Amino acid sequence: MKNRPLTILITTGILLMSAGQSSLSFAHGDETHPIEQKAFIGVDSAAGNVVKQFHAALQTGNEVIVRQLLAANVQIYEGGKVERSLTDYANHHMLADMAYLKGLTITPKEHQITITGDVAISTSISHAQGEYKGKSIDSMAMETLVLIKQVDGSWKITHVHWS
Repeated sequence: MKNRPLTILITTGILLMSAGQSSLSFAHGDETHPIEQKAFIGVDSAAGNVVKQFHAALQTGNEVIVRQLLAANVQIYEGGKVERSLTDYANHHMLADMAYLKGLTITPKEHQITITGDVAISTSISHAQGEYKGKSIDSMAMETLVLIKQVDGSWKITHVHWS
């Protein structure tokens, strides 16, 4: 627990460096890769259960649960923008995200959770189908979440990256 700021700094740095490489994905075109058999790893861990609760709360519009699972200093990256706190997210996009997800069926395609000490990294790919504001939705989504184990043993989401 003494190294928590260092752990957060290192994890954030790695994620930001990885995000910087995302423009390279344009060089790959429509290239596809085979899905490995072990597409779901660590999802039944304590951190994985927090991720599942977070997804369910967003999709059902449960603002109370979303607020419980996100750290006060959460950073949420989406669409080239960032919200730098739970308050910022709650005041800007949380309700819109809930409204969008409510009419969709989300099918997980891959989900891996890696836990190293007090840090868990959740990466997933899912398929979203349904309708939003009269428009048909049929898209793939990628998500990276970073969770930090709290002093009381619970997990909080400190970083979200949606694409």
